[in-house]
Amino acid sequence: MSTNLIEIAVAEIKQLAVIEPKQASKKFELIANTMSDEQLVEVIEQIDIVTLTQINSEHDISFPSIISELMSPERIRDIVCQQPLYWEEKIKNNAEELKQHTFDFLTYLIRTQDSEDKQAAILECVAEDPAGLFYLCIPFIEIYRGEQFAEEDFYADTLHEEEEDLEEALAYTERQMTEDAHGLGFDDPRSLLALIRQLAPQVEQAIKALIRNENSGWEGIISKFATELVMQAKEKNQATEEYSEVDDMFSFLD
Repeated sequence: MSTNLIEIAVAEIKQLAVIEPKQASKKFELIANTMSDEQLVEVIEQIDIVTLTQINSEHDISFPSIISELMSPERIRDIVCQQPLYWEEKIKNNAEELKQHTFDFLTYLIRTQDSEDKQAAILECVAEDPAGLFYLCIPFIEIYRGEQFAEEDFYADTLHEEEEDLEEALAYTERQMTEDAHGLGFDDPRSLLALIRQLAPQVEQAIKALIRNENSGWEGIISKFATELVMQAKEKNQATEEYSEVDDMFSFLD
């Protein structure tokens, strides 16, 4: 496919993303039927991070996405760091909602990749950015803090020693892998934590260290990390000309 046609595809996706990001995602899926993976990667590389973040944030994350599978670890890192600017108020101001939302988004971006090597590369790349490490921590703060949470009609005390939590997570993952070689307990953050420990142990150690440096309860830590994520995302926008035009869109986060 010629460079001109790739540029046309990029322009169409960007124009749709301004109006309706979901339609832009569907447009990319349609384009994928007519291009090779190499051509699609070129299209992705020509789309700015703001647009890619909009598209991925609006995608139904219960389903795999061709665009997320073809993005480089660096693009995924930038999307993770940009995505807090798209949190709705009900998510940003509710620790339980934010924990679930970040877990779902990470699951969508990481576990749908076609190889463990790429999953590990994504984890390592995201964790290298301070904002990315904050984001990686949020789904697991409650696990490490060991506080109580409501489950069905009763309270279950999850106060355990740190290593016991991780051993349980690893055992959980091993059971899931035995039942289904491709299933890693997508609905349980403990399983994702075990996957991180398996593929990128240095990232798991960084997550643990950052959380252990905080003294407040898990809800307070999530609130602090969320505030830091939004602040860092806005600073990156202000420091990059590419993002300057969209900065005013997020003034309500001040």
